[in-house]
Amino acid sequence: MALIKEAISNQDLRYKKMLYPDKKAGFSKVVKPFTFAVVLPKNKEIKKEKIQIDESTSIKDLVFYFSPDSYISFFVSSFDLEFMINLYNGLLELGSFDFGGGIILHHQKTHLIKEKKINSNEVIFKTLSPILIESKDGTPLLPVDGQLDDFNLHFNEIHKRIFKDTRGKEPMEEFFLEPILIKKSVVKHTLKGFREQTGKPYMMLTCFDGCFKLKGNPEDLQLLYQAGVGLRTGQGFGMVEVV
Repeated sequence: MALIKEAISNQDLRYKKMLYPDKKAGFSKVVKPFTFAVVLPKNKEIKKEKIQIDESTSIKDLVFYFSPDSYISFFVSSFDLEFMINLYNGLLELGSFDFGGGIILHHQKTHLIKEKKINSNEVIFKTLSPILIESKDGTPLLPVDGQLDDFNLHFNEIHKRIFKDTRGKEPMEEFFLEPILIKKSVVKHTLKGFREQTGKPYMMLTCFDGCFKLKGNPEDLQLLYQAGVGLRTGQGFGMVEVV
């Protein structure tokens, strides 16, 4: 998220402020028109060590070590051409990015991947990052036997709100998600605002990964493919690929 903000800030500060308005000044949160996923190298060493989240917060958890010749893949998807242009040019100019704590990302190359066109009223997706679906009270929901109707009810409620904010109108048809091969995924997720409000180092989010069939209007399905499925897509959740 910090890398994305830095890249677009260097290209168009006006656009960055529009996408990330100052909440302290009374501006409301904006639904982000993008999603992303980070793919780590297969060959890695895993150790449990201290992680310094910020100046006052540290935890002990899993740390990944890579060989010097390995690299991290960073995928970003959006329906907003202005966002993609600013991000693409910003990443090209950055060269490297300092995350703090001695972690520096060195940029190797950036290239565009042609997206697939969805022409039918059903598509099979696989997740590149976990999908988060919650009820309004924050109860996590999974597409499993016995809960599928309730899950799809909240799935549609969430995307009606998102579509109205991003596209100006609700989905043209109801969505129906049918699991094929999924698994529960519990994600430890941290944000500065959450730490300041709760005093906790991170939140626990119950998501799901895997492969599923999604039915709906082709145009609506295309938008989900481009901008992500579910909640917190701008924080790296809900990125999918067409199978």
